[in-house]
Amino acid sequence: MNERQTSEDLAWRILLCHKHPVSARLRFLIPTEGGVVLPQALPRLAVIAEDQEAPVQCHPASALRSLQETMVLDWQLELIGEFHLNMEVPGQIMPVYLAAVSGHELPSPPEGTRWIELTQSIGMPWLDRELLRRVYESLIGFG
Repeated sequence: MNERQTSEDLAWRILLCHKHPVSARLRFLIPTEGGVVLPQALPRLAVIAEDQEAPVQCHPASALRSLQETMVLDWQLELIGEFHLNMEVPGQIMPVYLAAVSGHELPSPPEGTRWIELTQSIGMPWLDRELLRRVYESLIGFG
């Protein structure tokens, strides 16, 4: 994202997680300032857009590459294609992609972010908890 882009210009968001390949322990990288998506919070008035498709404005791989450049992440990340979530925000339907950090080791969080587990989302706004719950359900099951 270049310096001139605003939250309205960025037509996608990414949820970033790490699922340990042996224990299946799932953690989420979230901003310390609030919210659960990267590289910036969802616009105000965002709601889950059930059964609505987002127009393709940015390929998921391009969004992931942009996130890695913006946050200076040198981690091996992979998009989780089975995860589909769209948000209705003022003026558009916005896709939320899911990316996972590969490997056994949890990398140190970049400045301004932290790793949490789903149970640590208690007390967060409902929408944030619901986004994390949907990722958990998609990756672990038990839905």
